[in-house]
Amino acid sequence: MKRIFTLTLALLLAACGTVQPAPQEAPTQAEPPTPIVQTIVETVVVVATAQPTDVPPPTPEPPTAEPPTAVPPTAEPPTAEAPTVAPVSPPSNPSDLTPVLVDNMLGKGVFTDVQFSSDRLTLNCIPRDLTVSVRAVNPDTKMAAVYYRMVDVSGNRFSDWTLLSNMDSDGKGNFTYTIQATQLNPDWRVLKKASIDLQFVALNKGGGVIDRTQKIERLVTYYKDCP
Repeated sequence: MKRIFTLTLALLLAACGTVQPAPQEAPTQAEPPTPIVQTIVETVVVVATAQPTDVPPPTPEPPTAEPPTAVPPTAEPPTAEAPTVAPVSPPSNPSDLTPVLVDNMLGKGVFTDVQFSSDRLTLNCIPRDLTVSVRAVNPDTKMAAVYYRMVDVSGNRFSDWTLLSNMDSDGKGNFTYTIQATQLNPDWRVLKKASIDLQFVALNKGGGVIDRTQKIERLVTYYKDCP
């Protein structure tokens, strides 16, 4: 339609005169094509992943109750018996301990009624002590002392005469003293058997010696253990 219109117009102009050619416009410099930047949009579909939730640990099942096992009674360990210690055998009859009454002749007019509680003294048996007693003749005797020595069974060895102690006084001229076996000389009480000789000394008020008895020998026997 447009072409027809143009052609009609040209014919009219030609009929009216010379048609001046229309001035041509200087060709415009073609602009460089604008680069087409194709933007590729990728649609990323994010699938929401459910966060793993903590899985609770399995509930432990209670152990199956087993019937109680019968526990046999614990056997008590045998009672440890104390080691048997062989007792020190005392004399079969204590009455066999013979008291000793010393002859007054041995007192020599210094003491009378000289007596020993036994004819035996032991270190590890019975008796372990020996009581001696005397009665003063001289009224000036205010104190008394007892001496001893030991003699081995052969009679060939003698210890020295040794003061045991002053005797106890009742203030009436009577004197007593108890001899312990442990008081004897350690070098001599290791003997299995020995004799104990005794002698008594009368002392005045100042401690001076008035006189002394005879040596009273072989009337007391010492034993380390039971005879």
